[in-house]
Amino acid sequence: MRQRVLTPHPGLSTGIGYYLSGMEEVRSQLVAAVKTIPDDLIGKPPFLGAHSIGGLVLHIGEAEWFWMQMVVAGHQLTEEDKTAPCWDILDDVERVAREGFTTEFCLQEAEKVRNQTRDLLFTYNDKDLERTIHYERHDKPTEHNLRWILHHLIDHEAQHKGQILMLKRLMAL
Repeated sequence: MRQRVLTPHPGLSTGIGYYLSGMEEVRSQLVAAVKTIPDDLIGKPPFLGAHSIGGLVLHIGEAEWFWMQMVVAGHQLTEEDKTAPCWDILDDVERVAREGFTTEFCLQEAEKVRNQTRDLLFTYNDKDLERTIHYERHDKPTEHNLRWILHHLIDHEAQHKGQILMLKRLMAL
């Protein structure tokens, strides 16, 4: 019998462990959907105005890095940060192809960010899920709790995974 269960990630408090396990489940689905895409197609938008699949994978990493490192951990954006392959990736539709990013490279960049997220989550416990995090973006103050941020990251990646699956179908991959 096939069994599907979600258990907390080992070594983390229960609540945070469940969120990370949910993130890992969606990531494994994303990797399965992307890993066989040929390198010559990973940076090719399927139609005018679309993003490439590689760009979307890097964007998933960019969003996770922003939320976890800047909002949760309080990292201040540096000029070096802006040179990362994923930074502002959706603003430059041609970058994946122009830079010759491979499928493996795009997935590895997203995994680097996930490793940073795992490391950060090991410093938190379930009490931190409800703690209000203040962040100012574009001179507008915002407040989120860690629970919302982790949920948002799962939802964000799942939505882009669906978009990637649709793009694959349009590209007959």
